[in-house]
Amino acid sequence: MGDPVNLIVPADGRFRGLAPEVGGRYVVAAGGSEADAGVVVTALTGAIDGLTEGSQIGAGVELDFRSPEGVVEVTVRCEGKSSVVTHAIPAAKA
Repeated sequence: MGDPVNLIVPADGRFRGLAPEVGGRYVVAAGGSEADAGVVVTALTGAIDGLTEGSQIGAGVELDFRSPEGVVEVTVRCEGKSSVVTHAIPAAKA
């Protein structure tokens, strides 16, 4: 994928679950499998839960998705804290 994707969702528990699902779809769009997507969804859920614990009302979660050379990399930020989730995508079989 050439262009990065940026997503902002409210840290509120009713909405933050949307971000990992978008992350999973990004993995598939970048050439990963459904299994790869599941791994990233789980990792993003953990990262987001950790970063949003104790967050203020109205806080947002920012996600920056990139896929340089066979890797999906997602930087997650919330209220000055950040975490990076990285997952290698196996080369497509010809």
